Order: sequence, then C-alpha cells, then structure tokens
Amino acid sequence: MLNWLKSAVLYQIYPTSFYDSNNDGIGDLNGIAKKIDYIKSLGIDAVWLNPIFKSPFKDGGYDISDYYEIDKKFGSMQDLENLIKVFHENGIKIILDLVIGHTSNKHKWFKKSAAVKRNKYYDYYVWTDNLFQDYPGIIRGLHNRDGGYLPNYYASQPSLNFGFEKTDEKHPWQLHYKDERLRPLREEIINMMRFYLDKGVDGFRVDMAGSLVKGGAVFGDIYDTSTDKINGIKWLWGQILGTLRAEYTDKVYIAEWDLPQRSIGVCEFDMDFITHDTPPFNSLYRYEKGCNLTDDEYYVRGNNYFSPNGQGSLEQFEKYAEFLYENIKDIGMFSAPTTTHDEIRMPTNRSSDLVKVIFAFMLMFKHVPFVYYGDEIGIEHNFNISKDGGGIRTGARTPMQWTEDKGRGFSLKKNTYLPVSKKKGQSVESQDKDENSILNTVRKLIAIKKKYSCLNADSNQKFIEYGYPGVFERTDGDQTIIIYVNPSNKIFERKVELGKVLLSNNVVFENGNIKLNAQSFAILLK
Repeated sequence: MLNWLKSAVLYQIYPTSFYDSNNDGIGDLNGIAKKIDYIKSLGIDAVWLNPIFKSPFKDGGYDISDYYEIDKKFGSMQDLENLIKVFHENGIKIILDLVIGHTSNKHKWFKKSAAVKRNKYYDYYVWTDNLFQDYPGIIRGLHNRDGGYLPNYYASQPSLNFGFEKTDEKHPWQLHYKDERLRPLREEIINMMRFYLDKGVDGFRVDMAGSLVKGGAVFGDIYDTSTDKINGIKWLWGQILGTLRAEYTDKVYIAEWDLPQRSIGVCEFDMDFITHDTPPFNSLYRYEKGCNLTDDEYYVRGNNYFSPNGQGSLEQFEKYAEFLYENIKDIGMFSAPTTTHDEIRMPTNRSSDLVKVIFAFMLMFKHVPFVYYGDEIGIEHNFNISKDGGGIRTGARTPMQWTEDKGRGFSLKKNTYLPVSKKKGQSVESQDKDENSILNTVRKLIAIKKKYSCLNADSNQKFIEYGYPGVFERTDGDQTIIIYVNPSNKIFERKVELGKVLLSNNVVFENGNIKLNAQSFAILLK
C-alpha cells in the first residue's frame, strides 16, 4: 500500500458544481483553486475531479471527445496546470478521472474509425464486419462503414477496443486481447496518461476499470475469488500500470470496479470503490426504499443500520470488509465513499445528528475514506432534476453551498446550470461558526484520524457489538481507540474504562458508564 494512503482522507469534486469563478452559472477549475483554503481546512489529502475534458456532455462528461483538451466550461489547460500548482503548494494531491472504456461518438478517433477504408483508427473501436450481422447491443446504420459498433451504456459512447477474453470464430471481427492490432490504442492511452502525469497529476480514478476487455467476468458474486475469466483484464492492466509504475513513483491508481479482490488483489490497483451495487455496503444506509437509484429488489433488502428505527446490523458489512482485507492484504485498500456522483446523497432525509454518526463510523472504520463534496454540510439529494444523461443521479450533482444568500455563494448568475438548494442551514457559512455542526464535526473527526496511527488503513480493527450501539476498536501497538455509534432513537448504556474522550455527541459519561442517547457517538482513547 502506498504509504501516504494509510492515513489519507480523499475528497470528490464534481467540477460543474463546486464554485463558479466567472459567473456563467457553471463551476470551473479556477473556482476550485479559489476554494483551496476550505479544502485544506477539512484535512483532505487528495482530491478526485470528475471528467474535465472536452465533451458534448451526453453522460455528464464521461463521453470524452478530446483527451488533450479541457472543456471550455471548466477553463483551459493552463487553468489545470495552475490548479495542480495550487494543490501541491498546499500539500494536496490531485487525481483525474480516466475514462477509457469508451469515448464520445464526436471524438476524432471514432469518426475516422467509421470510414469505409482501413486506416490507423480502424481497430480502435469494437466494430462488426457486416452491417447485417446481428450481435447484442450493436448500433448500426449511422455510418458508411460496413458494420455496427458496440456502445457502452449510451449509443453516443462507442466502446474502445481492448479485445475479448475469448474470441468466437463465428465473429472474426472479435480480436483477442493480445492481438497486435490493438497495441496502437494501448500505447495511445499510455501516452495520454503520461501527458497528465508529466504535468504533475498524482494519479487517476479509472472509470469502469473491470469492463475494458469484453467477455470477461466484470461483475458477479462479490465474494468470488476466481481468476479464470479475468486473464484479459489482468494482462491489460499489467501492460498499462506496469509501464507507468516503472516510470512514475508514488502515483495512485484507483479502480471503479466494485470488486477489490480483483482490482487490487489481482490487477494491483492501489484502491477500489465499493458502491451502491454492493449489498453489504448498502446495509449501512442504502437498504431501504428511496435510498438507492431504484427500488428494485436487488437494492431494497431490509433495514438500514444507520436508521432511527434501530432494526439493522453492522455484521454484514464488517464480515465483507474482513473478506476484502484478507484478499487485498499489503497491496492496497478499498474505499466506501460517503456518496459519489452516481448515488443518492447520504444526508438525504436524515437529521444532522444522524449524519454525524455516519461520518464518525465512516471516518474511523478501516478503509480509505472518500468524502463527497457537500456531504460534510448535509446537502440533500434533489429528486426533481435530470440533465446531461444523469437521470436520478443528477440530484447528487447540484452546486456546493457556500453561503446562505439566494445563490448559496456558488455563482452570481441567477439561473445556474444545475439549481442550488433552497434549504437553509446547509452551507459552509452557516456551519462554520457552529462548533457542533456537521462541518466542524467532520473536521474534528478527520483531525483525529490524522493524529492517531491506530486509525490508519493498515492498523487492526475488532468489532465488539454489531447491533445498537455498534462498538468497535482500532489498535496499533499500545494505542487503542474504541468507537461507539448509536444511530437509533433508543438510549443505551455500557460500562466503560474511561480514558480520554476524543470526541462525542449526545453522550453522557457518569459512574463508569457511557450513556448513548438517540443518534449519538463517542470516540475514546484507552
């Protein structure tokens, strides 16, 4: 594991919605730079930016039309270089979003690959070799090339061609992942990554990292440790990461894969996200209706642990985490983000005290914490908007709220690209001066995490109680911290060897007991 990751707390920024420096209603790179003091005040070690490259924004910028150009709405390449400089001067690393499973259909590579005659870009995308040959998901009839192309998710996002795990002789257009015809694309991608690493970027978060080679095992049983169907993706990332690690040290590569035992344990990424598609993680606060992207039975499975009704359990999540620790040992670490741009915002329909309890758990638990911008001030999801192909996800991408004025300090433009919230009290201004706010609680929690090595991602963890209250301890040598969380509306008492109280909320200590009132937490140094 990278040494700096052991104690790190990371922060995700959706650039469209962080801060608008030129008052056009859209956040930008210069806006992020202007808010460096705030980011630093949180205690953040690294920031991941969602895509900032040129794009028609049919999928929130994940449909890239030029990897070497910054989209004008965000600024210029010089603005990015300045942002890197500002971050580094303040001891913060910057991570870009790497989207290489597909491009926009407006990308020059795709336009040239769609030509009738073979050219340099002919094999950059997955094309069939006959316009009338059926194949699941294929898009045809839009170009002169005799064939159809395979998209990722949207028709406007043609798949880049990293080959197939196994080819089918019935489909001679399928190329094996080691086919030499695919080398130019791999080299193109590596060169593009070098371009940004040379500018000082500290690493990449890789969009859908497990899906680049077609026909492999992308998803499936979250406990599956088999490797027989991931030979292609293992080989591909060996080629890409192996080349770059030999040239650049201390860079971080974060997979969006949702299977850390494969991304970290096999393909040797430094980190992987677990997401809203992981049931044990969902058991914390995404199990109930209205907490996930849909109310399908895959997602709605019971009671959230972090719920006032007190009917859930931490056991499923903790057992899954133990499985991951065993399978990624000493290589890297997973992250369970508070929210991402693809999920329902965590604070939605939850009290400030409950949000604090969730943060206490997420920042003390053994993983690499990722805080989504605005969660630290309790911004809630907007279920009434959809833009840039986001659907329900758009509601997690609304502007950061800096002040209590009408535009929330995000922009002077009356009508912003995405609407600001009308709720009061969910701003930096309102919470900065409240010592017991969500914001200042998060700052204190992060400071505690940074101070004590037993809270590092490579230290020990032991659960004592899975129910209410949830109780677990973190240890490193002679140092032990015990964490109590009570998200329910019930009151609990426990005997405790009272050491130093590092932080607590809604808790009373008396006569050798800890009394955990409704929606409370306590962090004790033994």
